[in-house]
This record gives sequence, structure tokens and C-alpha cells, in this order.
Amino acid sequence: MKIGLVNLITKTADLQADGSILNARLTMGDDSDLNIVEMGRRLNARGHDVTIFISDAYRPRRSASREGLRIEYLPTRLSWMFPPSLAPFTPALSRRLRQADLDVVQSGEVFQLGTCLTWSATRRPETKMYIWQELDVLMRGPAGWWQRRFYSSLGKKIAEGCAAIIPRSRSAHRHLVESGMAENKMAPVVHSGVDTMLFRPMNKAESRQRFDLEEDRNIILSIGRLHTNKGMDTLVRAMCRVRSSDPDALLIIKGTGPEEANLRHMVNAMGLQDNVMVISEILDRKDMALLYNCADLLAVASRVDLFPFTAIEAISCGIPVATAFGRGLRTDIVEQGAGVMIRKDPDDMAADIIALLENPVRLDILGREARELALRDFDHEVAADRLVEIYGGVE
Repeated sequence: MKIGLVNLITKTADLQADGSILNARLTMGDDSDLNIVEMGRRLNARGHDVTIFISDAYRPRRSASREGLRIEYLPTRLSWMFPPSLAPFTPALSRRLRQADLDVVQSGEVFQLGTCLTWSATRRPETKMYIWQELDVLMRGPAGWWQRRFYSSLGKKIAEGCAAIIPRSRSAHRHLVESGMAENKMAPVVHSGVDTMLFRPMNKAESRQRFDLEEDRNIILSIGRLHTNKGMDTLVRAMCRVRSSDPDALLIIKGTGPEEANLRHMVNAMGLQDNVMVISEILDRKDMALLYNCADLLAVASRVDLFPFTAIEAISCGIPVATAFGRGLRTDIVEQGAGVMIRKDPDDMAADIIALLENPVRLDILGREARELALRDFDHEVAADRLVEIYGGVE
């Protein structure tokens, strides 16, 4: 099959209070480790001809080897009206999709400009359109109002005209149906994939040696953008009580972002220098896999989020997830036996984390379930096979 993957946004932006990031060019180092690129490679390896379409606001400084995979960075227009970090406007997309004469086109999110442009270019029987939906909630404020109106009008027409909507989580499936999308348009869930050969269980002692960490400490890991949405400050506050029960416990926060200075200040002000470590330097993927393997659990304290990819990488390494953020993490990880829900208040969160750390047998069981879940539902190869099956193609 000739497959087009429309994924205009490839990097989540840190939205500043003054909105300055909205019109910035969101360049990256390279595109080799993008999830959509990895998926394209897997589909290519199955004999399909794949082209990925991305906004040129996300053009990397350099391109890695693509093994025959084509990536087109489309001109982004009217950025003052359509911020590339939220809704890049790439009018050339419709023309390029028609020119490519594709059998299958897959876009992301019903409520997205790129999906509207994809729909306008694929309204012919020989091209099947699919939507790979991650969003599982109405957005906050006026955007949510417009989203609801869109779902009940143009969004419903787009859903009726596409071959199927592919939810990335059980909660996304529920959100779409509750928003008026027809149940018979819902394909089986296909999660975002992870490289389970790279992110795999490793020797904990050897992994900790890489980061000069003591073998006998309880380690809580939290990875993500250092932004108030991620709730890292709540985890720092929780560590005050965790430390009172477990003086050697260590919280490792890995990431960069606008909250870094504030988090470091909190650590110093609370006297947590021996119990909280902030890692902001860039680590390659192999070292990231080692970092996950240093941990006893991954903690997610997000206030606002989608489906944190860090949770997928963690379970692939056999590290259970302790999350105060529900939705997809609840339905697709916790309820599948690979993690637990923890409370949002810092003291309550600390009590829940302490209870987990004091029960290593339970942690081991959760870790084994996590790895099995990753292999069964989140592996890139599994995702590629499921997408091809939904497309109706034969490998």
C-alpha cells in the first residue's frame, strides 16, 4: 500500500505566560527518534510505501538516515493566526496528498487543522482516510467550547467520511463516543509504540552505577517537561514526608523547561538536596533506558496532560507507574495491572508512595505485569501490525 501519515506537530511546546513560544520555530536536533518516524519505518519494513507529512515549523537541524522513508516538511502559513505549536496551518497538504495518489492516509485528532485538510483531499473512494486519536478530553476554556461545537458539526462529517477512527487509548475511545462519534466508526485501540528491545529490563545495580547512585536506595523517577502542568512541584513537596519515613529515598526529576529554576529553589529551600536530584542535561536513548532501570517506580503527578510517553517507556523497562493523573493512564496502564493510582495532595501522595516502596513484592509483580503489557500492547511491531490489519492490507 501507499500510505501517508499526517503528523504536523512532532514536539510539545512549553507555552509561556506571554505566549512567545506560539510563533517560534520549534526546531529539534534531528527526527530519528520521533514516534511517527519509527512507525513509518516499521510500515516500510512490511513492504509498504510510506510518506510522512510534518509542518516545517518542526524541521530538524539535521535529518537522520530514514531507510527509504520519505518525510515532507510542509510550508507553514499564517502563524500569527494559527500558532504552529497548537494548530499549524499547512495549506499545501491537500495538494500534496492528492498528488501522492495514496491508498491510505492517516491523520491525528479529529479536532485538528491537518485533519480537515486531509479530509478535503481524500474524498474519493480509492483513498481511505483514518484518524489516529490521542485526545481524550475536551480542552479547557473557550477551546473546549469550540471543540464541542466542531465535534457536533464538521467533526461529525469528517468522522462519517473516513474509513475509521483509531483510538490510542480506551479513554480516547470513550471520549469520542461520548462526543457524538458513531460507535461503528471506532477501530480497535492502537497505542503509541515503543522500542521494547531498547527500553527493556536491565540489571538495576549496573544501571545505577552509570549515574553513581547507591544500590540500596529507594528511587522514584519522574520524567517530563519541567512545566507547571506536569506537577513536579507536588512531587518535591511529597518528598518531605517520604523522607521522614525513608531518609535515603531519592526522587530523580529528569527534564528541562520553564519550571527548572523554581524546582531547584524548592529543593534547596526545603533542605531536600540529598533526596531530590534534578537532571537537565540531554541523555541519549540508551542512557534514558538505563535511567528508567535505576528506578523502583515512575511517578506521574501531572495536572494537565494527554498520555505521557514516559509511562510507556517505563512499563517497557518493567518499571511500574504510580500516577495521580487518570484518563488513559488509568484505563490502559493501571487497570491493566501495570501501575497504581495515587492521590493528588502532597501528603497523601507521599503516603501512597511510601506504601508502595515498603512492599517490594507488590512492586515486582507490578513490574512484571508492566513488561508483559508493553510487549502485548505497546510494542512498535504490534502497533504496526494492528494498523495494517485495520487498513485492510496484506503484508
